[in-house]
Amino acid sequence: MPKFRADHYLIAEFESVTDTKQIGDKVLAALKENPELKDLAIVTKRLEGKSWSEILGRIDVPAGSKAFWAMVKKEITEREPYHLFIRFDMNGEGETIEDARASVKSWVESNVVPKIQANAETKTIKVLQANEIYMPKLD
Repeated sequence: MPKFRADHYLIAEFESVTDTKQIGDKVLAALKENPELKDLAIVTKRLEGKSWSEILGRIDVPAGSKAFWAMVKKEITEREPYHLFIRFDMNGEGETIEDARASVKSWVESNVVPKIQANAETKTIKVLQANEIYMPKLD
C-alpha cells in the first residue's frame, strides 16, 4: 500500500494551567503509555518573561515517521488558542493521501487522545490536519 506524508496536530485546552511543568509531566506520563512514542523527554523553556514546557521524542510506526514535538503553555491567545500543541510528524498508508490522513487521524484519536484525557483535565481536544490549524492573517 502506498505511503504518504500525513502530519497531524493535536491541540487542547485544559481546565486550568498554573504550572506548565506540572501539566507537562501529566501529558508526558500519558504519552509514555503509548509504545509507539519513543525517547520522550520534557524540558522547560523561558524567553522574554514567558515560560513553557516542551516534550520531544520520536514516533515508531510501520509507515514511518520523523519526530514528535509538544508544547504546554499557560496563556491562550487568538494566535495560539490552546494550552497544548502536539505535532505528529509521520507517514500514513492508504490508497490515497486522504486515506493515509484518515488513518493517522484515527491513530492519534484512539492512541493518544484518551490517554491525555485520562491524565489531565481537558476542556477541549482536537486532532487537525495542517490546513485546519489557525493561520492568522498577515498584513
